This record gives sequence, structure tokens and C-alpha cells, in this order.
Amino acid sequence: MVKDSDLRRANPWWLNRDGIQEDELIKEWENSTIKYDPRLRHKIVYDFEPQNTVVYTLRGPRQVGKSTLIKLQIRDFLKKGISPWNIFYYALDLAESPKEIVEVIEGYLQLTKRQRKEDRCYIFLDEASSVENWQKGVKWLIDGGRLPNCTLLASGSHAINIKTGTELLPGRKGKIEDNYDKVLIPMKFSEYATLLDKGIKNMVFENSLISFEVRKAIFTKLVNREIDERLDVINSHVDELNNIFQEYMQTGGTPKIVDEKLKTGTISEHLYTNYLDTFKGDWNKLGKKETLLKQFCGAIIKALGSRTSWNKLSQAAELGSDNTAQDYALTLKDLFLLTIIHMYGEEKKIPLIKKERKLYFHDPYFLHIFNGWMSPSDNFGTSEKFLEDKINQGRMAEQIVADHLIRWAFILSEKKQTFDYYNHVFYWEDGNNREVDFIFYDGKDIEVPIEVKYRNSIDPREFPALFQFFRKTRTKNGIVLSEKEFDVKSEYVVIPVSVFLMLI
Repeated sequence: MVKDSDLRRANPWWLNRDGIQEDELIKEWENSTIKYDPRLRHKIVYDFEPQNTVVYTLRGPRQVGKSTLIKLQIRDFLKKGISPWNIFYYALDLAESPKEIVEVIEGYLQLTKRQRKEDRCYIFLDEASSVENWQKGVKWLIDGGRLPNCTLLASGSHAINIKTGTELLPGRKGKIEDNYDKVLIPMKFSEYATLLDKGIKNMVFENSLISFEVRKAIFTKLVNREIDERLDVINSHVDELNNIFQEYMQTGGTPKIVDEKLKTGTISEHLYTNYLDTFKGDWNKLGKKETLLKQFCGAIIKALGSRTSWNKLSQAAELGSDNTAQDYALTLKDLFLLTIIHMYGEEKKIPLIKKERKLYFHDPYFLHIFNGWMSPSDNFGTSEKFLEDKINQGRMAEQIVADHLIRWAFILSEKKQTFDYYNHVFYWEDGNNREVDFIFYDGKDIEVPIEVKYRNSIDPREFPALFQFFRKTRTKNGIVLSEKEFDVKSEYVVIPVSVFLMLI
């Protein structure tokens, strides 16, 4: 049975509104060099009509800042004058059953019934995914009319369980225009650059680049080989952006890692180990073999940016089965560690899932974690050595572009609740085994081939597949991403990778 003292301890703002300032995550955030406040937090709508009970889920890889996001939101609610008693937080790390979730929430409702105002209540269940079938407790409460005028957010580091849970709440998640399933992943490059450089930050705000509509307008022009004047402004900062991009290739966008690198100039060994252990913990919970995970991730790194089959990956990792390779890849995808890009079927504009596919890690730091796992040297030194190679830099740039195109496709999508990036980001191959790195398709009007050539000198003779794609699809324009070159050609525009990433 959950004790009242446990509920009070988890919600110190009931006794003192300023108690949130003593929260360990808030203090850690305040002491951070970057003070990363995810844009996602400001896009979640919490207030609805009284009869509308809304249930969100917040998922993503471990230690990316989900709990911090919740505590920052609670602090904002308190600053806005919302009654402390209408805000409830509870971490379910030690909970064992859906029944215990019911006891926790009913305990809160009973304990605070005299103090709570009749306004909306905000319930945050952290680490809900640690409870198997967590959604059954929430469903029971909603069906029993116990959560009127409530917005509930359930978070989880075990991304598969939290996603499955929300899918088992049909008709009970409330009526909203947005998607119920929120995903917090490492910060993208534009957020990273804005945090690290005041000049970049000022440029972003002075040119309204924080606005989706502005960035969409610039992107649409770019697809048509038109250069918006604001793109010229971004490009005037290309040297600073390229320096920041080099840093991003090593740290990725995980706040703790970025903060550590800024404070010490390195990334400590224990951070690599801690993150690896969390990934291995999720892997072991699924009953999969840790040794094979190491071999499989090694095979992915070797194949990074190249077309490959399940059979090739199985043989490279000595998994013994094509099905095992596919299962491992899909599991890593569900854990937000891996991106799978399929070949584009240009006639029907669909993924050709039986063809070879390309695999990338979602974030640079994830690649360095697994690459370091296989190396006898220290992890930070291994990451530095990896990035000294210009070929590896190009592969890393391609990986980052893949991740950002997926994010951009989601932002552009008008059907976020059923969004699947398989239908928007592809690679393409002509009949002569030559490929275009990416095809971006928004599902309606935009169908643009994108080549990543992370170097200064761009030779048109390198793009036979690009020109073949133009002829076969009658697409008129393409984008080539360089290291520094910025130019408009007759059939494509050349733009620095770091400048392009500031748009998407």
C-alpha cells in the first residue's frame, strides 16, 4: 500500500511552492553549462475542456532528459500560479503492477481532495514503462470516471513498453489534434548550435528561424533552387557552424554529454559505461544476447551508409540467422538507437522493404558508445581517432542528415498520429548499382533527391544516379550537401551540411 508520506515526499511543492527548486534534476539543470530546455516541452498542450481527460506518453532513449522535462514543466506550472495540489508527480521505478498505479493515483486524489481546486489536474507518472501492462491501471481509472478534467503524462525509458501501452488505450486518450505519443530524443543540430554559440543564437532569433513556417518557406524555396535571403544570412556563419558541427559529430545531442565536454574538454569513461549499461539493460530485459549485440553493432558501423541485407549483417556478426539480424535491427529501432532507411520505389512512392536497406545510428554519441565497446582503447580517444578519418566524417555527416530528415518529415506531416518515416525518407538505386543517398518525400508535393558529399570540392561527374533519377522521375531539382561550397547549378543546389541542418 502506498503511504501518504511517500506521496508528499514526491511532491514537495504541496508544502512549499518553491520546493521544486530543491529537486535534484532542477539543481542539475541549473548548474549545467547549456541549460537545455527541449522545444518539445513547449509544444505539449495540457489544458482542455473539463470533460476531456487526455493521456500522453513520453518516450525515448534513456538519460536523454525525460524526467528533467517533466520537472521543468512542473516548475512552470507553479510559476504560473497553478495550485500545487493540482500537480502530482510519482516515479514508478519500484512499482510492480497496474494495481499499484491505481493505488498511487487514488491515494493522491484522496489525500488532496480538500486542497485541490476544481481546475484541471496534471498527473505525471515517471518510468511508467517499468510496470508491465501499466496502461491497465490508467484504463481502469478512466473507465471508472476517476480522472475527470485531468491531463496525464506517462513517461518511460523502455520505449517499446511505453509505446505498446498507449496503443492499448483506444478511445481513452482524450480528444486532441496533436499526437498522443511524444518522443524526446537527443537535441538536433540547430538546437545544439543555438546553445553553444551566442552569435548563432542571435542570428536564429533575429531571422525568426525558430518558426516552423519560416523554415518551411526557406526549405520549399531551396527545393526549387531558390535561395531565400535568410539562407544567405545563415551561410555567413558557415565557419562557426562547421566548427560546431565537428563538435556535434563527437558529442551528439545528449545534454549530459554536451555539458561534460564543454566543462572538461573531454567525455569521461564512466559516462560511456553508464550509457552502454543502460542500453544493455534494456537489451537483457528483452531476453537477447549481449555478446551478439556487440557483434551486431560492430557490423552496422562497418556497413554505415552502405546498402546491406539481413544476410550480410547476419554473416558479419555471426548471428546464424537472417531473422535474428532483422529482429535485432528492429529492436534497436524501437529503442531509438537505430534508423533503417529503405530503397525508394519511385513509381508508387513507397519503401521497397524486401530490397537492401541502409542502417544508421540515431545520434553520433550512440555510434561512439558501441564503437568504443569494441575497442581496447579509451572511449573518448577512440571517438577522436574515428573522426580524424575524412571518410568516417562523411559517413557520420550522412548519418546525421538521415536522422534530421526524419525529424523534418515528422514536423511537416499533417498526420502525426500515424506517422511512419519509412514513407518519407529513402535511398534510391538506379539500374547500374549506383545510388542517391536520400530521397525526401513529404507525401504530397515535395520529392527531392539529396546527396551528401562532406568535402569542399564537388564534381558533377560524381552524380550519375542523381541525373538518372531526374530522367526517370522527371524531378527537376536536387540538393547536394557539401562541407563549405554554396552554389546554384542548373539542376541542383549545393549547400553546406551545417547550413542545411539549421533549417530542418
